[in-house]
Amino acid sequence: MKFNRFIMGFIFGIVISMSSYAQQNQDSSDWQQWVQNLRKEALAQGIRAEVFDTAFEGVQPSQRVQHFDKTQPEKRLTYAEYRKSRIDAFRILLGRREYNKYHDLLQKIAAEYHVSPCVITALWGLESSYGHFKGNFPVITSLATLAYQGHRKAFFRHELLLALKILNDHHVSLANFKGEWAGASGQTQFLPSSWYKYAVDYDGDGKKDIWNSTDDVLASIANYLKRNEWHNNEPWAIETSLPEDFDETLYGFENKRPLSEWEEMGVEVPGHLSPDLEAAILMPLGGPALLAFHNFNVIKTYNNSTFYAGSVGYLAEKICSKN
Repeated sequence: MKFNRFIMGFIFGIVISMSSYAQQNQDSSDWQQWVQNLRKEALAQGIRAEVFDTAFEGVQPSQRVQHFDKTQPEKRLTYAEYRKSRIDAFRILLGRREYNKYHDLLQKIAAEYHVSPCVITALWGLESSYGHFKGNFPVITSLATLAYQGHRKAFFRHELLLALKILNDHHVSLANFKGEWAGASGQTQFLPSSWYKYAVDYDGDGKKDIWNSTDDVLASIANYLKRNEWHNNEPWAIETSLPEDFDETLYGFENKRPLSEWEEMGVEVPGHLSPDLEAAILMPLGGPALLAFHNFNVIKTYNNSTFYAGSVGYLAEKICSKN
């Protein structure tokens, strides 16, 4: 009986191994076929064969990228907890140093694009710690993985083809084309489509180099803000206090109204602002209440999160304040 059980177990193990081996071969075959189909599409769009082949040499779907794509954070932070996790004293200190270091360049770019140099610096700081951390995921591998088996295959296939065009036009080397797990890269953390829409060759070297050129990085962020209709010399948001009986159904940008109306309802409104300036009341989890203006939504276009936009604005204020 023991011998028979041993034989049966041995046979079962062989069957499982063969099944696993066959599955791996099938997966590999499917991947190779997918890459070949992509290659045809890329070459038809003008990507040089050597660029495609070099970019995909040794590339396989990334288990790390798959993990991040499937894993969502479970803990919900309050606004204050989120802001503290993203902005500490060191990030503020470093931001002030970088702002002073590039003061003349920032002022020139801000004047040209009619945006805030403080917000340019804050976005730079939040996205890549002022260029000190740009991510270490190879962009082609990340986008290929998500295009092959992610939740938004068509979206990431389009981004992947655009990434190949960026390589094809020599704006970045393959070795430097790295970023976060979902394919955003550079000191600005642009997806390829955002690179095409907003990146600027500010230093005039023929490359829109958001990976290594500080001039291009800061001008590209400024262009992003401008193209998303930044209103210069207007606030982004101001902390406020609400009356005890405030109607919570009035929270949100769909209920924005002039400051004069909010003041009539008992909302604390700064006296130095025009009473005609429109604002919304936001109450992020854990507070505080915010009078949020048009520029708050402009920041949100960079990352569609109230917590993120509030953190960028807060960091911008800290960088440019003396306290």
